[in-house]
Amino acid sequence: MKRKPSINPKLVEKLISRRIGDLDPAGGVSTFVDHPNRNLRKRNCIELAFVIEHRFAFSYWIKWKQAAMQKQQVPDPSFRPPDLVTWDWHDDVGGECDFIVSELELLDQSNESEVGFFCWAGLRSINDGHIAPAVWLNAIGDVYVLQKQRDKSECLNQSFPQQNRFGASRNVRLFNNVKDLTKALAARESGKRTIWDLDLDFFVGPEGGGIEHAPVVSKRTIRSLLNYNKPWMPAMLCDLVGITIAIEPMYTGGMSRSLSLYQTWEESLFTGSVFDDDCAWKAELPST
Repeated sequence: MKRKPSINPKLVEKLISRRIGDLDPAGGVSTFVDHPNRNLRKRNCIELAFVIEHRFAFSYWIKWKQAAMQKQQVPDPSFRPPDLVTWDWHDDVGGECDFIVSELELLDQSNESEVGFFCWAGLRSINDGHIAPAVWLNAIGDVYVLQKQRDKSECLNQSFPQQNRFGASRNVRLFNNVKDLTKALAARESGKRTIWDLDLDFFVGPEGGGIEHAPVVSKRTIRSLLNYNKPWMPAMLCDLVGITIAIEPMYTGGMSRSLSLYQTWEESLFTGSVFDDDCAWKAELPST
């Protein structure tokens, strides 16, 4: 039997301990844009982070948690994390079977190199269990999943509890349409912050269909979903912390299709490219 190659642990330890500025996770890159809420724009900008494989979004969620804790000067047990609103074809929430508590307890969340390595080696390699460990680590609060994976006949507008490491209960809710998602977001207590997490495979295929060889959703449909006047847009963007976008070319039909879907998303929301200095949100958010 062929022996599996091993990694030199001394080399791994040396590389992880070498901090050269802030490091993006493998396959990740980010930039900063103005806050979409004009009332917050003067004192806040947001980070827009791209990952090839969805599990690496975990690294940015932990990074934003650390930055917020430092800014608020609160310890982890007292930190109130932002909610996660994720648009995805698949159910990437996961559960207790998708992480090992002892490994999460060892993770140095302040070390971006270590967190990035953990995303690669410690999270599920098929990218379907990275939300639950983020909840356990108190990086995200309640979770709102807009998902296509199940058939419409199934009851997706359901919820189930999860707990973080300090015993606080978090609610995970699944939806199959944006109207029900909007109602749930509107019912939240005031002042709840939000991370918008988007897997581009959400824009593939009709609702309730199979993802394999499915056509992409039309540009017209995507632009309609992302219209500033739709009630779910201010519900997500008014108290936004950051945006993570998973490219996931294996589930969109290839890299060119992923990039085409992203282009439609970007053109719907911004003038110019998000990596250009002249990038700006296309419109002001309507009042909520």
